[in-house]
Amino acid sequence: MNITRVSNYQELSALAAKHIINEVTHKPDLLFCAATGGSPTGMYAEMAKEKSVFSKMRVIKMDEWGVIPASHPDSCESYLHKHLLGPLDIPSSRYVSFDPNTGEAEKEIKRVETYIEENSPMDICILGLGKNGHIAFNEPAEYLQAGFHKATLAESTIQHDPALSQGTEPAFGWCVGMRGILQSKKIIFLVTGKGKEAALEQILTKQIRTDCPASFLWLHPNVELITDYQ
Repeated sequence: MNITRVSNYQELSALAAKHIINEVTHKPDLLFCAATGGSPTGMYAEMAKEKSVFSKMRVIKMDEWGVIPASHPDSCESYLHKHLLGPLDIPSSRYVSFDPNTGEAEKEIKRVETYIEENSPMDICILGLGKNGHIAFNEPAEYLQAGFHKATLAESTIQHDPALSQGTEPAFGWCVGMRGILQSKKIIFLVTGKGKEAALEQILTKQIRTDCPASFLWLHPNVELITDYQ
């Protein structure tokens, strides 16, 4: 894991975008696994300044909230259309999405996992860090899921939107599993935002533990951890 500490969020965003632009310049049709949330927003804005470079890049959504519809402003789908797909002019033909609220959940999960298996390894995987050490919706647990799966969300994750708890079952989401993440050729790991000091400190111990899923990134040979934590 290569760790780079920068002075502010703007510098973090610019450096992350630089890494991605370098990769897509060498492989224009690479498969990009896109995270959402505050951590990558600035990076996507920097990428949009060079959008002609991304004319062939393929995108797969990293995760999605259950219960709330895709059209909800807090959905990962809405976020990606606003910050990545729209600004970079990426059409539906180069974008792989999924819907956790479908009536055929098992079929949909199998479809996405099959796509990942057939197109592995993904070329670039973008990750943020959860306050509890999660990556995507791979939450701290006794054991972690290898494949694309339905995940029960931790309380700290649910705080994103109260609507997530309004369903008939515990709040959940769907996400790429640890196998898909760790098989990616390159991981851009963005550690920024409030309240993540303890999780970052745990990662830096290099102890690989299921109660801190992000610690498994030490097993990957090509991780760029960029943080504005000093």
